[in-house]
Amino acid sequence: MVRAVIADDSAVMRETLGKILEDAGIDVVARAKDGTEAVEQITRLEPDVATIDIQMPGLTGHEVIEQVMAERPTPMLVISSQTTKNAEATFEALEAGAVDFIAKPSGDNSVPIWSKQDEIVDQVRAVAAADVSGSDAGTSRSTREEPTTVDVGATEEFPNDPTLVIGASTGGPRVVERVLSELPERAGLRIVIVQHMADHYTERFATRLDERTDYEIRESTGRDTIGPGEGVLAKGGYHLEVTSLRNGRLTVAHDDGPERHNVKPAIDVTMETAAETIGRRGNLAGVVLTGMGADGADGLAAIKDAGGKAIAQDESTSRVYGMPKEAADRVDLDMVLPKDRIAEGVVNAFRGWSS
Repeated sequence: MVRAVIADDSAVMRETLGKILEDAGIDVVARAKDGTEAVEQITRLEPDVATIDIQMPGLTGHEVIEQVMAERPTPMLVISSQTTKNAEATFEALEAGAVDFIAKPSGDNSVPIWSKQDEIVDQVRAVAAADVSGSDAGTSRSTREEPTTVDVGATEEFPNDPTLVIGASTGGPRVVERVLSELPERAGLRIVIVQHMADHYTERFATRLDERTDYEIRESTGRDTIGPGEGVLAKGGYHLEVTSLRNGRLTVAHDDGPERHNVKPAIDVTMETAAETIGRRGNLAGVVLTGMGADGADGLAAIKDAGGKAIAQDESTSRVYGMPKEAADRVDLDMVLPKDRIAEGVVNAFRGWSS
């Protein structure tokens, strides 16, 4: 049985979240009303997972996560209100070591939360299964190993119109950021990113990616073209289809169809349409990173069938080895790599076409 601690300064939220989890068979071993109490209960009770509110008295959610990860690493799921301030705080919490987050419906009442009970339970179970034993969270940013751009010579050749589709879910934002920050701008990639994430947060995530990489990254608008050195992040709540490749520019569009794998955007939709649109006329690679479920496997299979390259993150560095395992089990992958070598693998895949 999964054992959980709930930390939230709202008595209503503590009670409602507790009821949702207990109804699903999750053992709620403690409920903390502030950050100080949360740290004490998590370190003393050693739960499998903790849900952490961002704004709490005593210690903030970010401070709770930093202390717990330094003292007793524990998988943590951030429960974040949908505000601009909390969106930024949520990504800082992920940087501090939280595995994933879920958006809290607005208002301090139980009705909206019950509408998300299945999503909450699934996320709690997925985060509880995450491996945080090798996390570098809890250490100062200056002492962490900083990613560096893959070194390529000034004369090295890359193929025409290289397109990269990268997909991630639980535990993915930090890995996506790392991979993109290590890709050399000179490769001239056109990048399409699908991260399972709610609408309110994808705009801020795209901004973070843009600030931390050599590529120009933006959230999709539904009518985007992508040139060399540019990337688009799928907007939460919409699938993202690749619709054309003309004159060196990739075109993508929103698809408001039904969820796939209970998610929207789905990685499979983007990868399958990329394979269909680009096919053997261009140079295409797909990457599936950490996450629960099976999204991305069908997409990587379609990319392989179209003559492209398929890469997945390895088990040892995946917070949740669900999607990469499904891909490894079902697809003839070209590479299975740790997170710190995925950018290198992408570069080598595209250089292989030009050699």
